[in-house]
Amino acid sequence: KEEATPAPILSTKNSCGLMGFLSPLVSVLQSAGTSYSSALGANPIRTKSLTAGLTFFLSDYTAQHIEADSDDDKPYKHDWTRTLVSAAVGLFYFGPAAHAWYEWIFRVLPGTSLASTLQKAVLGQVLFGPSFTCIFFASSLFQSGQFTLGNWVKKIKTDLPGAFVSGAGFWPIVDLISYSLVPIKFIPLFINSCSFVWTIYLSMVANRPAAKAS
Repeated sequence: KEEATPAPILSTKNSCGLMGFLSPLVSVLQSAGTSYSSALGANPIRTKSLTAGLTFFLSDYTAQHIEADSDDDKPYKHDWTRTLVSAAVGLFYFGPAAHAWYEWIFRVLPGTSLASTLQKAVLGQVLFGPSFTCIFFASSLFQSGQFTLGNWVKKIKTDLPGAFVSGAGFWPIVDLISYSLVPIKFIPLFINSCSFVWTIYLSMVANRPAAKAS
């Protein structure tokens, strides 16, 4: 009868080493989550607004680097006005608006069933998403000195349909996850995390005319 081969001691050591490495990281994340939860409880709108402002700042910063990498003929110079305006949109509009939107949507559709979740996703795609995109387009035209009502309408007609179609492949998935799995008070944080990716795309679309003009 063959004896069972004992498990290598090295794997146990490696496992202990990995746990020792991850333990401080897990502790930091738990502490950050607790602090964020406390901030949400004390000042929900301010906390969500600051989170959105930081997210939009990082999104536009990343978007400009992506644009620079795709245009090797032009020397890179970061447009800090554009980045700060984007952050202001997150801070003063998206953060408070998202807070109000999710408070309202859960009052109107309080359930967590699949039907209720799909209804929330559809309303977000039809109402909140397009209205925010239009505001974002306006802020881009303002910061580039090109805003007129005519230019804004033209921008909406030109780029909103494409942004809507792209959003239809992104936001419903995010909404389904957030409405069914994420606690309501943490939904804006989850949405802001997803907005980092979306706002990179939106920033590049919103500033497309300015890039061509330069």
